[in-house]
Amino acid sequence: MHPGSGPAFRSGLPDWSPGPEAICTQCNNGPVSTSVDGRVALREQRHRAIVDAARALAVERGARGFTIDQVAVGAGVSRRTVFNHFAGLDQLLVAVCEQILAEVTAHLLAGVDRGVAGLLDGADDGRAALDAVCDATREVDLPTAIVTISQVVGGTDVADERADAISRTAFELVAGRLRERLLHRLPRLDALDLELTLTLLTSGLAAIARHWLDEHPDLTPDVPPGARADWDRLLDRLLLRLRVGHAG
Repeated sequence: MHPGSGPAFRSGLPDWSPGPEAICTQCNNGPVSTSVDGRVALREQRHRAIVDAARALAVERGARGFTIDQVAVGAGVSRRTVFNHFAGLDQLLVAVCEQILAEVTAHLLAGVDRGVAGLLDGADDGRAALDAVCDATREVDLPTAIVTISQVVGGTDVADERADAISRTAFELVAGRLRERLLHRLPRLDALDLELTLTLLTSGLAAIARHWLDEHPDLTPDVPPGARADWDRLLDRLLLRLRVGHAG
């Protein structure tokens, strides 16, 4: 039982309460802060350690080359703790892909903010929002993130539905953050139009990423200029379709 989880003793003795740190006998993972903030910080610390361990194993061995037990060892936690954070390996790999995309997403959101800065009066300007998303997408380093994600999920074989689902879910989470930011900045945007636009964008990114990786099968995260130029051409083609449609 965790300290303090049971009833206090009231047999004439003072109520017992733990100090600022105690050893958790249930998970046996070292000192545990008993404050709410301490528990939240500890959970976040373990979450990061688990994702970091899974990322290192996935990059080294591929998506099918490691187990939950190995992740637990690498993170310095118990197997049970890993399952307290993630339902299984697929969910964990999605979190790894999210982590890889996190820096790219931060730059993407910053670019969107710059692009809609002149529209903060709440004007309903879906076209300007689309332009901001397209311009921001050009500015970020998606090639490095895509190559790393490909290594994590185990390659570019389109027949591998598991790998495709993992990477698609990660891109959808990025789209969700974009949607929230745009609706916050431009609350009069048509939510359905925005949803359709971002769905087309993320699906298109996944499609051109597969095509690009097939054309450059031996890429490492240190993407050479020629491959980057090919990516830029594919991205321009996708963004043109978003802006003007198939007829354009």
